[in-house]
Amino acid sequence: MPLRPIPSLLAAAVVLAAAFPGGAVDGVTHRRAMAANTPADSLLNGAEAMVVRSQAAPPPAEAVTRVPAPLVEMRDAGTLADLGVLLPSVRVTANSRGESAFSVRGAPERHSQAFLDGIPLNQAWDERVDLQSVPIVGIGRLVGRRGLPSLLAGPGTLSGSVRILAPRLPMGRARTHLRLAGGPRGLWRGGLTHQRRSGPWNLLGAFGAAHRDHWPLPAGEGRRRNSDAAHSSLLLRGSRALDAGGRLNLLIVAWRSSRGVPAERHLGRDARFWRYPVRGRALLGGSLFVPGEAWDVAAMVAGDLAAQEIDPRGPHRWGTPRRPGDDYAKNWDRTGHAMAGLTRHLPGDARLTLQGNARYTRHREILTEGGPTLAYTQWLTALVLEGEKHWAAGWGLRAGLGYDQAATPEAGDKPRAASFAAEAWNLRLSRQFHPQGRAYATISRRSRFPGLRELYSGALGRFVTNPDLKPERQDLLEAGLELDPGPWRLTAAAFLQNLHDGIEKVALPGAGRPFMRVNRTRIRVSGVELSGTWRARHDLAFSAQHTILQAKLEQDGRFTRWAEDRPQYLGRLAVDYHPDLGFGLLLEAAFTGPRWSADATDPQDGLRRLPAGIVWNGRLRYSWMVGRHEVEAHLRADNLLDTWVDDQVGLPGPGRLISAGVRARL
Repeated sequence: MPLRPIPSLLAAAVVLAAAFPGGAVDGVTHRRAMAANTPADSLLNGAEAMVVRSQAAPPPAEAVTRVPAPLVEMRDAGTLADLGVLLPSVRVTANSRGESAFSVRGAPERHSQAFLDGIPLNQAWDERVDLQSVPIVGIGRLVGRRGLPSLLAGPGTLSGSVRILAPRLPMGRARTHLRLAGGPRGLWRGGLTHQRRSGPWNLLGAFGAAHRDHWPLPAGEGRRRNSDAAHSSLLLRGSRALDAGGRLNLLIVAWRSSRGVPAERHLGRDARFWRYPVRGRALLGGSLFVPGEAWDVAAMVAGDLAAQEIDPRGPHRWGTPRRPGDDYAKNWDRTGHAMAGLTRHLPGDARLTLQGNARYTRHREILTEGGPTLAYTQWLTALVLEGEKHWAAGWGLRAGLGYDQAATPEAGDKPRAASFAAEAWNLRLSRQFHPQGRAYATISRRSRFPGLRELYSGALGRFVTNPDLKPERQDLLEAGLELDPGPWRLTAAAFLQNLHDGIEKVALPGAGRPFMRVNRTRIRVSGVELSGTWRARHDLAFSAQHTILQAKLEQDGRFTRWAEDRPQYLGRLAVDYHPDLGFGLLLEAAFTGPRWSADATDPQDGLRRLPAGIVWNGRLRYSWMVGRHEVEAHLRADNLLDTWVDDQVGLPGPGRLISAGVRARL
């Protein structure tokens, strides 16, 4: 497809920038005000510390949740999968491959993006991230966004994103954080983080490790077979402040793990009996933000190296020597990311941003012992022009145009898929109607191209490949408001997602009932989300989240069939008593509504209805001072009532999990 939209976007940027030569008199002040309005998902922001915040221009209301460091710490998390419950409208589930992915507002998992210090975490081969593979090491805060507030969020971001940010460092002192925890069934985990300043640099180093023999099934049904896991991780980060609020960030992080894949209980001998003997991944990257009087420049480059082995031979042969021809997969991924952005600040509280993203990935795999090596590659590029304007009366307008492309030069031993291209646009109107009240309305369109795994992977015989998949296109309508009067903070949003040619799996007839990914006609998800927080005292907070969803597939011109794995509601209630010292308590209930899940054994439509469920969690802690250092001991119970809640058909979540631990801030 010709690249005609790209010259048009470039020409528009040049003409508009030339038409407004002013703005240099108060350019830095203006830039700082506009920085507060820049979407946090944008790679222009690499990390939250890269921009100088200002209260001069309050940001427009957006469906955003910021999770501070104390709440992250109270999860006692081993991996990123343990933190999803903190974000409204987010559901984290495990699939039959043993991977945990997150879905936002009932959208497919591949429509959401995760970033670590501005570097994409979604693996290009699969277009999603396995949250169980991302250890909690060197993590300070989370920022979760729902919807598509800006095209600057990057290609593939249709329903939302989660940004993982580094911990803040108190001025003038070094800090060391030690955590240890353990429990029954061989559970233990530990971590050490050290953060200090060295001249203009803010340096952070962190190490973590965890292990479990298995986790229990709910309702006292014994241990979950093949649910063992172990991982270790290392993170090094350097951040240097530059003149006028600029910032340079450098990051190296690596982790290595092994784990079993719990089998689907309803499939008997047809279930996957897999293990990941080795899984490893490393991210290396840097981001730069250079502000000026009238122009800002931002850039990001990163490399993503991953490797894993899959042993599907079953329990009787795990750990035995492999013979030629045995099913045993080895995968290697090499991915490069790059982003460059240029922002022109205009008179009258306005900006114009031109941003380009590029990603190249190469996936190599061997599916049988001694078999051939197959290679798959993909290019993904995006160019976005976005403008934003705010008026004194409190109105704001954001408009963006984009053009995305994808191509697969190598397709292993399979036919190459066609190259893809699609336009994107976004229009957002906001209103500051009160010092503590904001409202917004958004309409947008963006497409997502099929990933390499969707096009070419047979999942070791479980899927029939379909290289004829087409891009998905989402049209989104959303409106919402935010109120934060004093100790209260209330948000509400209503949304309608229309997904054209949505990629879903269907069960095929034949031996083993294999699956195939196909393009559906339309998938419509409508919903309302509500969230609120009341801080009764500085150390006591109550919070509530509730999202109502209706996800239907179009059949014969009518939306009559339920879309799979979309619960009809999601929610969380929590009370958090967290004094500086002494006893503290966290009690929460996370509830999941009824939903329909894929079932290859169903003779009719391949779906089974799963009931609603509520999981209660509790944490009791006691903290005290030892000299100048704070020490905390805690006792934690997850799924306190041992409730059975399935992630998918045949894949129940863990039963009651008890752990205890200590933390020390030195």
